[in-house]
Amino acid sequence: MFVEIIDKVDNYEQAIKISCDILERNGVVESRYYYSIKTKIKEFGSYFCIGDGICMPHARPEDGALKEGLCVLKLNNPVEFDGKLINVFFTLSAKDSESHIGLIRKIAEVCMNKEKLNIIKNSKNKKEIMEVM
Repeated sequence: MFVEIIDKVDNYEQAIKISCDILERNGVVESRYYYSIKTKIKEFGSYFCIGDGICMPHARPEDGALKEGLCVLKLNNPVEFDGKLINVFFTLSAKDSESHIGLIRKIAEVCMNKEKLNIIKNSKNKKEIMEVM
């Protein structure tokens, strides 16, 4: 798992690109993974905005996922995504449906725990976010 905290970005696409670049640099996804996510957004809209301030961008394993991985990108200043303000991007990569479900379950557990979610949303410390996850 990788964690990055950034003050602000210009738009949600830049946030997703940054998180995909981190995954790509670490051998988790291919460069086409980001473009697959963009295609999914064009096709289905913001379906992976999963809660208040939370977005979970991802694409299918065959869209450039090399192995299981997660990048938590926290923005100090939220960005607008389809009418919603987002400041936490859980960009995930799964090599198969089993690992996909496992990652989603892990993210859901954190998102359903208001205390943990508030720590992530308000943290300025990567280590603190890693511990919560």
